[in-house]
Amino acid sequence: MTKFEPIDARTLSITPLPPVRWLVPDLLSGGLSLLSGGSKVGKSWLCLWLCLQLAKGGEFWGRPLRAQAVLYLCLEDTYARIQNRLFRLSEEEMPDNLYFQTACEGLGHGHEEQIEQFLAVRPDTGLVVIDTLQKVRTGDANGNVYACDYRDMSALKSLADRHNIGILLVHHQRKDRTDDPFDDISGSVALMGGADTSWVLRRRRMSLNAQLHVTGRDMESRALDLRWEDCRWELEQEETSEELARKAVPACVWAVAEFVQRQKCWQGTATELLAAAGIADVQPNQLTRKLVEFYPTDLAPLGIRCESRRTASARQLRLWYDGDDANDDKTGISPDDGDMPETPSAPSSSSRQALRGNKHGLCVATGQPFAAAAAASTGSAPTPPVEVAL
Repeated sequence: MTKFEPIDARTLSITPLPPVRWLVPDLLSGGLSLLSGGSKVGKSWLCLWLCLQLAKGGEFWGRPLRAQAVLYLCLEDTYARIQNRLFRLSEEEMPDNLYFQTACEGLGHGHEEQIEQFLAVRPDTGLVVIDTLQKVRTGDANGNVYACDYRDMSALKSLADRHNIGILLVHHQRKDRTDDPFDDISGSVALMGGADTSWVLRRRRMSLNAQLHVTGRDMESRALDLRWEDCRWELEQEETSEELARKAVPACVWAVAEFVQRQKCWQGTATELLAAAGIADVQPNQLTRKLVEFYPTDLAPLGIRCESRRTASARQLRLWYDGDDANDDKTGISPDDGDMPETPSAPSSSSRQALRGNKHGLCVATGQPFAAAAAASTGSAPTPPVEVAL
């Protein structure tokens, strides 16, 4: 029976614990990992190259590795095929701490015991690769898929954690691709949920290029652009989740940000803003929606603020740059009629400096509230505006 001995927060906070064991720094940690990809996409070649470099203590995509024993269960291959692949990968002398096995028992039927027997002989083992997961599964195909997935992942994770090693499972993906690469993993959500690290290798058939998506409990998510050369996946580019998010921001949003930072303060319609900022191939309503979407994460931190007001003829925007990101919790302009009232932050003194004569829109130079400025330009009493701050 498992001991039930909770630890209090104070004890936990002063108890030294071992750091995360990295097999490949920032990409593959100890514990249970999952590599998913389509059939014949190059998963086994990737695993063999990883195992070879890890056993030798070589380099993997620019990351130095510490030499350690590796066990590769090639359950869909023959020794002749493995030998041929080794010859194609390297002409150097092969390490004697990389082991192969082409058959083993199933989970719950001796598989865990076989791995533990190997670990007893080679306690310096860092990684065990199981290619493929399906070859060691013995669950009832007619049973609950989630329950079977959860049971198998739990058994393997427990084995990895007990011995402080990494276990990498090679698995297949669904035939239909989704927007989220991790949704491609075949099976229930228990597979990815049970893994400490998940890799998804995406490659179009016959293409030499692929992308590896990586996420995990102990690392920042990232995407790696790979190219197939000499039977290896070579790294061409690597981007973190933060860099990927920045790339997702449309060019029109950055153009508006740069424009407002230069102008300090500007007023007009979305159509006039497109012309003033020199933005082409974007509709006014699309621009407004993009400003709303990317305001919290990208515009507000730059110190850009905005008010929106609908007049009888058009929606007027007033944007200014206040030079700091203190007030970055505003909701943004409403692209439709459903404006959400907010109290905007006041422009800084630098934002009130005169920037007159913009032919594409009225530059607010008086420092007056939006409604007062509108009244001054029309000579009529202002209608109380709905002000929404980005």
